[in-house]
Amino acid sequence: MAESVASFDVVVVGGGISGLTTAYHLKKRDKNLRVIVLEAKDRVGGRTQTVPLKSAGGNDKWDVGGQWVGRCQPHIMSLLLELGLETHPQYIDGRKVQQLSGPEISTYKGDLPSLSVFALLDLHRFISKVDNLRKLVNPEDPYACSMAEEWDSMTAEHFIQEHCYTQGAIDAVIVANRTIFGVESSQISCLFWFMYISAADGILKLCEAKEFTAQEGTIKGGAQQVSELLAKNIGQDNVRLGEPVASIEQDDKGVNVTTAAGQIYSAKFVVLALPPPMMGLIQFSPPLPETKQQLCKRMALGNYLKIIITYQEAFWRKNGYSGEVVTNGGMTAVPHCSAGPLCIAYDACLSSGSPALLGFIAGDIKVEWTQQSPEARRRAVLDQLADYFGKSVYSYLDYVEKDWNQEPYSLGGPVCTMPAGTMPIFAKAIRQPFGRLHFAGTETATSWCGYMNGAVQAGLRAAAELLEKLRPQVLSSEDYGALEGSRPVTQPAQGLSKPRWMLSPRKANRAPGFLKWTIGFCMLVGAVFILKRNKFFEFLNKF
Repeated sequence: MAESVASFDVVVVGGGISGLTTAYHLKKRDKNLRVIVLEAKDRVGGRTQTVPLKSAGGNDKWDVGGQWVGRCQPHIMSLLLELGLETHPQYIDGRKVQQLSGPEISTYKGDLPSLSVFALLDLHRFISKVDNLRKLVNPEDPYACSMAEEWDSMTAEHFIQEHCYTQGAIDAVIVANRTIFGVESSQISCLFWFMYISAADGILKLCEAKEFTAQEGTIKGGAQQVSELLAKNIGQDNVRLGEPVASIEQDDKGVNVTTAAGQIYSAKFVVLALPPPMMGLIQFSPPLPETKQQLCKRMALGNYLKIIITYQEAFWRKNGYSGEVVTNGGMTAVPHCSAGPLCIAYDACLSSGSPALLGFIAGDIKVEWTQQSPEARRRAVLDQLADYFGKSVYSYLDYVEKDWNQEPYSLGGPVCTMPAGTMPIFAKAIRQPFGRLHFAGTETATSWCGYMNGAVQAGLRAAAELLEKLRPQVLSSEDYGALEGSRPVTQPAQGLSKPRWMLSPRKANRAPGFLKWTIGFCMLVGAVFILKRNKFFEFLNKF
């Protein structure tokens, strides 16, 4: 092994929330532990970033990355309390805008979109079905489920198409998945989808913005503060920015981490707190296990672009709108773009009162729209918002877009997903240590993976794994609880699941008998009512 110039107990690779949580917790348990964090970017925060923009009050800060937290997410909420950070509730009062199953625009109040009666019943039934099935999938060991092979052999879209019977319900679920994952439902394993929903304790908690859901609130001052305060507590000298790791070499005595600049850091253990695809940029000696290599190759980062638009006043609120929009994009005249850019929008007013709207362009539609010029994209976004909220959207103070696929050392967002047929690899490799290498990052979490909560939980677990080896005497009951997610998992069948359901032609939907009879009865009643009403009017016309 090469001669070291710096020696530590632990080197953490990745200065996002997860890596910094690992380092912070290690130092919290034993301040004498020598811990250093290496971050490739020129900032901490990972997939959270807070930027200054022109505002009604002069200048304020908004999140162009991850921003939402909720009381259903215990790990991040506990950390916010510890760091002295406060939250601000997401504004949800007023009418919401919906554009699904065509270009028509409508408004609604409540949790579910304003679909037809049949589509609404269909959507409600589908959500109940998914919530019942996802309970069979343990996020700590998804392949232990008796249905694992079958569900991994199909995509989420296949399941949606097979179990939704109206286009309105299908569109609502497809748009939700596009927003949550940044990819299309056809690109996600159904088993991964169920696991992800189970890690969030239900599909509605993932989608809604009310109390005790994923979008319940935001962090006052911005989400990047979490990483900045963690770094401050660790000690700025122990967090090195602009240090991309080029290679990691380990043996039975220790680990050497070499940066792109040639700096060598020696350690007893290393924690990799990176999106799995980013590990492909590092040369490992000995090489990572084949399952881990395949995980890094097959896990896909989403296609995600976030937009913040600031205003002098929250005109949508004055007009009775919440600012929330769910849309399949409607129609567009822009060549090579299949739909309008936005898939969802929200009120983004700060706790200080500075007004703003935010929107997301995600999935395949995002790929289409990033082929257009920034000016054309901005015009299309504003035109689309004007259809919902009126021409006041054009009178903005500032406009910024963050394309996470262009962010160095992130290359996508908000989370990595697994395609159909690959979950045996995921179950074997996602959290398993390799020699002196341990793994964190929100993708490795079993509670709210993909969110800040998942990043914190994974960081706590990785720290507990190392404390068990370095300082077992300081382990607490909390640490032992965190270790549960790192125990060996059930050994799945060898190789990849066979995607047999993906290859077979889709059969026509056969609605359950109850639904058929319900729909038929409602149609019969409606026909009789219309017929009687027409006869009544004919009778009146005689006089």
